[in-house]
Amino acid sequence: MTQDQRRSTSDHLREDSLSLTQVLFQSVAHMGPTQAVNFILLFGFAFAGPALPLSAALALLAVVLIANCVGQLAKQMPSAGGLYSYASSAVGSKGGFMVGWSFLVVELLVPCGYGMSGGVAMQGLLENQFGISGTWWIWTVALIALFAYLNYRSVELSTDVGVVLGVIEVVIILALAVYMIVVAGDSNTLAVFNPANALEGDWSGVFKGMVFVILAAQGFEAAAPLGEEARNPRRTVPRAILLAALIVGAFYLVAAYGTVMGWGFDRMASYAENPDPWVTLARTFWGVGWILVFFAIINSLLAGGNAGAIASTRTLYAMGRTNVLPSVLGRTHPVHQTPHVAVLVTAVIAGTLALAGGFYWGPVDALGIAGTVITLLALLVYITTCIGCAVYYLRERR
Repeated sequence: MTQDQRRSTSDHLREDSLSLTQVLFQSVAHMGPTQAVNFILLFGFAFAGPALPLSAALALLAVVLIANCVGQLAKQMPSAGGLYSYASSAVGSKGGFMVGWSFLVVELLVPCGYGMSGGVAMQGLLENQFGISGTWWIWTVALIALFAYLNYRSVELSTDVGVVLGVIEVVIILALAVYMIVVAGDSNTLAVFNPANALEGDWSGVFKGMVFVILAAQGFEAAAPLGEEARNPRRTVPRAILLAALIVGAFYLVAAYGTVMGWGFDRMASYAENPDPWVTLARTFWGVGWILVFFAIINSLLAGGNAGAIASTRTLYAMGRTNVLPSVLGRTHPVHQTPHVAVLVTAVIAGTLALAGGFYWGPVDALGIAGTVITLLALLVYITTCIGCAVYYLRERR
């Protein structure tokens, strides 16, 4: 028995409690597809322009290949440590240490980032409708506190919330994307898959756009830390990871194409100048229905932050259980069987980072910095995990 598998008779998570749907939407919600379409893909369009659907198609292929590697390791070693445990077993303690800390920083920044995004979105609404400003931090603290409550109370409750919110946001945005494609009629074109139509340097623009689509897809691996709470985890977790990559990757492709059709193929150079493009599109095509899209964006921020909190608390719990971090983090609530100490620590760290960064740089700039850090560390984690998958299976064949 490995050190990561040891647990006391009292401090353990609630086993066999989560279905495939709950585990799947842990990853889907973590990816925050609606906020990604509205905010992250905005930067991709600045480089790829009307060719971003090509970037999305290439990113879908890359993400599915990475997801398959993560899933293969999840099949062999289901654990609350997720990628930290996989790397430790595949490439050794040093690799596990690097992946564990990188993944932990990413997951601590996720509820922090979603909290700030929700605060900025709510402040924008209040400023536009009622002239009230300076409230972003109130909403940020409230959202992070809500993430903590859901995770403290029950893994079933927190993942059920993820399922409901995840379905709502995907349905609303997909409906608008398909509507814009239908309305476009004869304007629909395969020219979106021609790299020559990228705004910046043909393939250069396409690949730069691809980077932001991959950033938007970050989180497909978030189901991995539920390896000790899922039913039949050796089957459920790998399927959830791969399905999340496929579903959300395809969602981004449809949304990117719908954006081009709705905004206008020849007008995409102006798209990135709009700070809230999907609300603008919704006003144009759905009128008062823009409220649904705004609701989907807030919904996405809530779902993504909740999922990030689940992943970060399980990683803290696993690292505390193996004494990489203070062992108190490896404790679980005697009634709820949730890692309650890790939940509280995650909330304090996420809240502190959000408030410190938001007040020092401003919430928007702080979000940009957090996104950059998440992207760089996530790429490092993915590369190490893919290498670890190859090393693990080559070693096992000997």
